[in-house]
Amino acid sequence: MLETKNLCKTYQPKKGVPVTAVDHISLRFPEKGMVFLLGKSGSGKSTMLNLLGGLDQYDEGEIIIKGISSGDFTQQRFDSYRNTYVGFIFQEYNVLEEFTVGANIALALELQGKTATDEILNNILKTVDLEGFGDRKPNELSGGQIQRVAIARALVKNPEIIMADEPTGALDSNTGRQVFDTLKKLSADKLVIIVSHDREYAEQYADRIIELADGKVIRDVEAVSDEADAQKKSLVFRAASIEIPPDYHLTEEDRQQINDYLDQLRTGATVMLPGRAKTFRETDTAAIPEQDGSAFHLIQSRLPMKSAFKIGCSSLKHKRFRLVMTILLSVVAFTLFALVDTFSSYNHIRACTDSLIDSDVRYLSVNRSVLRGSGLLDSYWSTAGQRISDAEMEQLRQDTGLPVTGLFLQRAADYSFVEQYDTGYEPFQTMFPTHLTHFCGFAELTQQSLEDMHFKLAAGKLPDGSKDEIAISTAACETFIKAGYRAPVQKGEATLPELQKIGSPVSMVGKVIRLMGVDYTVSGVVDTGFDISRYDRLKEASENDSAADNIINYMLYNEFSLATNYSLTGAAMVGAGKVEELVKSEAKIFEAHTRGHISMMLESDAMFGHSYADY
Repeated sequence: MLETKNLCKTYQPKKGVPVTAVDHISLRFPEKGMVFLLGKSGSGKSTMLNLLGGLDQYDEGEIIIKGISSGDFTQQRFDSYRNTYVGFIFQEYNVLEEFTVGANIALALELQGKTATDEILNNILKTVDLEGFGDRKPNELSGGQIQRVAIARALVKNPEIIMADEPTGALDSNTGRQVFDTLKKLSADKLVIIVSHDREYAEQYADRIIELADGKVIRDVEAVSDEADAQKKSLVFRAASIEIPPDYHLTEEDRQQINDYLDQLRTGATVMLPGRAKTFRETDTAAIPEQDGSAFHLIQSRLPMKSAFKIGCSSLKHKRFRLVMTILLSVVAFTLFALVDTFSSYNHIRACTDSLIDSDVRYLSVNRSVLRGSGLLDSYWSTAGQRISDAEMEQLRQDTGLPVTGLFLQRAADYSFVEQYDTGYEPFQTMFPTHLTHFCGFAELTQQSLEDMHFKLAAGKLPDGSKDEIAISTAACETFIKAGYRAPVQKGEATLPELQKIGSPVSMVGKVIRLMGVDYTVSGVVDTGFDISRYDRLKEASENDSAADNIINYMLYNEFSLATNYSLTGAAMVGAGKVEELVKSEAKIFEAHTRGHISMMLESDAMFGHSYADY
């Protein structure tokens, strides 16, 4: 469950000598049981608990949680670790005074993104003997009851570890014993780690005692269960008393012995019930199994806005004027500083360039657009029906000094190939699918353009423009590698062809892809340099992601869509002359969405819907 290796924590005061609170401690904790960290004040026991709970950062060593090292954990990961696995019980309670008992307990569940129902709250209150106290405020409870509220708050999220720092320090002995009795019950199926200086309680309740002094472990023992001694228990008759061992049941023979003893004594006797005395031995840590990390899973902390606002407002009760003025002055100062810094250093060209470099974008997509309408409110730029001519592409080459390739897209075209792979492939069923389902158009690919664009032929050969051949990108090929390939349905066939396994780009060469009723043979697979692994995090996206993760996922998916719809990665690449053939065969009549009438599109030099420049 929990393990430390050479854990070290040193405090560096501004003045004075550094203090080593935890000095290279190595421990392994079991899956369940009650473990006491025992020691005098300043021994390092509370620091050790804070390190185990991620409340403080260690300087050296590592903490291993369910087989996973926390050496590279961020503070957010430690927050998630505490939210998932740890329930804390503090000596000072740390109960929110402005919340009711039920709201205090419910907050722990809400941090896990769960809903705290009345049934859950009533059950947990019943567990700690506080049934019916859910609507009370903490100031209406006794110290022992507030401590049990803290225990309930730790238990409600069902943690595997409970950490308690002097849980009975502010309670009387009877109430403290009740708290320990409750924790002892919980230790039957959870790991309970308690910091205490009370040796009597430790030896009575502990399954294991780890004693610290000057930041080091000086004693590590575990309780021994001796069933043989239990069988040898018997009554002890003393001068004027009878001692009955713990957990001992009187027999008929014992009753007769007691009567005989009393007859002889004639003055009466005192019955003594001695406390439990445990036997301890050196802890055998080798008997505690290690974990491989397969069961490690974190739940991100999500504080509801309503609760956060309520907690924030409650802080205004203390030194309200100073707090408000500090906030206002800070907001004004930082706003002015940010504005000055932004206006003085911002360069929009540099910002766009840096964004392209950071995203590893190696292409530019150029569309032709015209201004429609008139006036400030009714005018807009439209790309519908606009195509780039050969002359305009040549002008782009001269202006940029970059190789330019045109992309032909038929009007109302649908270059989808979803019928030729397994659309039910489970890994594709995600919020943000990262596989190609269609081509964005046709683009000519020659040996010269292959070299100009810095592409590589991954398999096969370049397409022949005189034939119905295409080359596809490795990104498009990846769809068939993962979800299989199915040949187009031929006339007369009643059933779908069998799904074929594609093991590599080589296996895709020679396969047929049907686009707009035309069967194209895949002559080759081209590596366009598109890194599809960049979008792997989108496969793990879920509805439970944080708002920040959702924004990142959305932007990343938008980048993926643009890359596959506006670059040669998403194009069907054909041989020289094939695009001109497609242009000539395109229907010249189409419906214009202007005033509802039918218009004629006359043939012109305009050929390409988009063009791409590689740099």
